[in-house]
Amino acid sequence: MATVFMKWLERRPEAYDRGIRILTLGRLNQLWDQLTSRFIRESDHVLELGCGTGGLTHKMARVARKVTAIDVAPEMLEIAIDRLVNATYADRVEFIRMDATGIEAQFQEECFDLIVSSLMMSELSSEERDLVLRSCLKLLKPEGRLVILDEVQPKGTFKRIFYYLFRLPIALLTWLLTKTSTRPLKDIPELLMKEGFQLETMVSYLGGSLCLVSACPMSESAQVKEIVTVTPLQHRVTLKTLLMNLWALFFRIVPPYPKHKPGLYSVGRPDKEAPVFVTGNFALTVQRVVKVLDGKLDAWLLVVDSAGINVWCAAGGGFFTADKILSAMTINPLEEVVKHRDLILPQLAAVGVDGNRIREEAGWNVLWGPVDAQDLPAYVESDFRKSDRMRRVTFPWLKRLEMVSGTLGFYGLMLLIPIAIFWRQILIPTAIAMIAISIFYAIFLPWLPGRDGLAKAIPLTTLAILGVIIHYFFWDSVPAGELFNRVMGISALSIFIAGEFQGMSPLMRGEQANWIPEVIIAVFLGLLYWLLPMILGWR
Repeated sequence: MATVFMKWLERRPEAYDRGIRILTLGRLNQLWDQLTSRFIRESDHVLELGCGTGGLTHKMARVARKVTAIDVAPEMLEIAIDRLVNATYADRVEFIRMDATGIEAQFQEECFDLIVSSLMMSELSSEERDLVLRSCLKLLKPEGRLVILDEVQPKGTFKRIFYYLFRLPIALLTWLLTKTSTRPLKDIPELLMKEGFQLETMVSYLGGSLCLVSACPMSESAQVKEIVTVTPLQHRVTLKTLLMNLWALFFRIVPPYPKHKPGLYSVGRPDKEAPVFVTGNFALTVQRVVKVLDGKLDAWLLVVDSAGINVWCAAGGGFFTADKILSAMTINPLEEVVKHRDLILPQLAAVGVDGNRIREEAGWNVLWGPVDAQDLPAYVESDFRKSDRMRRVTFPWLKRLEMVSGTLGFYGLMLLIPIAIFWRQILIPTAIAMIAISIFYAIFLPWLPGRDGLAKAIPLTTLAILGVIIHYFFWDSVPAGELFNRVMGISALSIFIAGEFQGMSPLMRGEQANWIPEVIIAVFLGLLYWLLPMILGWR
């Protein structure tokens, strides 16, 4: 369970060591000491995968001839390097910023005596894990050893019950904070054997939730050769896709995100000259891309793990990056299925994907495709040239309604559930008002004055209050205090919708920019709601 919360700690490297000590009940340093004393020799050249802030790196460098430590997070490496500045063994350590899936291309075969992974393997997908293990097999000397310290799924019914009782709340909190999680290792002996390793030792700690494993390479004759296959994709409407689309329409920002399995897929009957498109693994995105391509264009589709988030948001949030794409390119047999070296990426992903890194490190050319997937066939037919229309980001009314439905599902739950519990009498009016204001906002968004949501909240709130007053005069004349309550409620709701729902628009900045002003406005409205009725004698 420790590695689950690591996902959040990695976003706060200054708290990483303290958090990991807490999550492992203070045992991690002891386990690192055991690992170092049992497996590190003075003559060893060690490769450490996922070194973090360098705690284990320091312990191994005191003994080993050389330690090469890699990590994909620059903030973590910066702390690790700073800690090493005054160490007498600093010249024995080399830090490299890179993803573990790229080690085979980075280092020569049979160059390491020992490869160590501490709390890193459980952060990888099964495909990434398999690739890393295969790469480790090639990089280890024949007499070398692989050592893994990581989270595992305990054996035994009661141990698993206690394990998940502790893990699930931490996993949920971590997912809410980082939109990612980890995958505890299962069946370690079988996992290692499949990738060409022979298990040597395996010791469990913390009730079986942490495991220290050592393994050595099998003889070449004993290794199982894996056959690479590419799965075809077709556009099909099934009950599963309908339910998924319905969920994505109203609750796309509510976990769990509908995900498609990452990997390389074929659409139609692509040959070695067929284009290679790259996208994230948000299931709705994959489905729509396949729908556009199927029957119109034979192509290869590389689905990259973007944590189930659409490519634009994932690229902006660090979930769809050059590292992720390079990793997917390494895992999947791209070079075996095509002759060319061109990747077509979504233009909207350019905000977070360094195309130059892909060109330099993988030797593949990056082409930025059109904004809208609907234009992919026309883009290919025009010899990969984009028209001005293909470059332009638009937000037509149908997409505005779709996006407001998705955000309405999440914010509807967030607001209406407490109202249903504590103020049931206003549940239906609030729901009707929220839906009506949201739809109005989506349809008339371009014509409401203002550049962002809070500015547009002024005309939106004014119109909403006008509607309440018209309703008061023509249909439901209520006491002044009740009218004031309705005006305050509809004002708060309109400001919230305008401020928060701007995140649905590709033409405005994210809604996070409004959080502090929204809090200030909420405090002001709360004080007004509390004080004015007392002053005027309505309470």
